Amino acid sequence: MNKLKISQVQFQASHIPTLNAETLEKSFNNTLKFKPHLICTPECSNIITNDKKYLISNAPYQNTCPVLKMAKDFAKKNKVTINLGSLLLKVKNQRKLVNRSYFINNNGFIEKTYDKIHMFDVKINNKEKHQESSLFQAGNKINYAKINNIKLGMTICYDLRFPSLYRQLAKKDCLIILVPAAFTRPTGKDHWEILNRSRAIENNIFIVATGMCGNHHMKRNTYGYSLLVDPWGKIVNITKNKPSILNSTINLLDVKKIRKKIPSLKYE
Repeated sequence: MNKLKISQVQFQASHIPTLNAETLEKSFNNTLKFKPHLICTPECSNIITNDKKYLISNAPYQNTCPVLKMAKDFAKKNKVTINLGSLLLKVKNQRKLVNRSYFINNNGFIEKTYDKIHMFDVKINNKEKHQESSLFQAGNKINYAKINNIKLGMTICYDLRFPSLYRQLAKKDCLIILVPAAFTRPTGKDHWEILNRSRAIENNIFIVATGMCGNHHMKRNTYGYSLLVDPWGKIVNITKNKPSILNSTINLLDVKKIRKKIPSLKYE
C-alpha cells in the first residue's frame, strides 16, 4: 500500500459527550464518499470545557464513553480505521484524568492507545492560563500504530513543541505522525503552522494535524486550521476555524524519496 486516503474531521466540540458522539457520527458518515483508510479527530473529542470542576464531574470512563463506543461501532460497520485524537477520561482508583489517543482498527478493536506525555502548563497571557498537570496524569511511553504495516506515530497537541519525541518516532520508521490538537488561538495564530511544518521537515515525514475549532463551554476557544504536511514541509491540505472535513490522498513513497535526497536521519 503506497497511497493512503485520510479524512480529518475538524469540529466544534461540546461539553456533553453524547452530543459529541452524535456530531462526530454525522461527520464520519460524510467521509464515506471519499472512502478513507483513516479518519482522524482532534484532541478533546469527547468533552471540552474551561471549567475544571465540571470536567472532573462529567468526564466519562473508557467503558462509558459514548464517543469511543460510537467510533468502535462505526469502524467495524464501515471497515475504516479511526484515530480518536484524544478523549479526556476518568480512570478507576486514580485521582487524575488521562488525555488519551485511541487507534481503532477497521474491525472496531482498540489497537493502540497513547497518553499525552507533555502537560500543557503555561501562562499565555493574564486571561489565559493552563495547568494540565493539576488535572491529568502524564503518559510516559511513546507509541505508534499500524495500517497494513505502515507505522503512524501517536502524539497529542503540546507534544508538538518537543522535537525529540518526533525524532524517536521517525527513528522507529514511522512514515506519518498524527497530531490531534485543541490549540489556543494566540499560540495557534503564531506557532501552529510553523511547528507542524518544522516537525515534517526535520524528520522527512507526513504530519497529519487535526485541530479542534470554535467556541466552547465556559469561554474555551480553539484555533482549528487542521492541516496535512508532506515530508518536504509543503502544506498538502488546510482548513480554517470552522467545522470541516479535510480529505487527502498521500503517497507514502514520498518519504523514501525525500529521505534519500536529505538523509539527515542517518547522521544522528
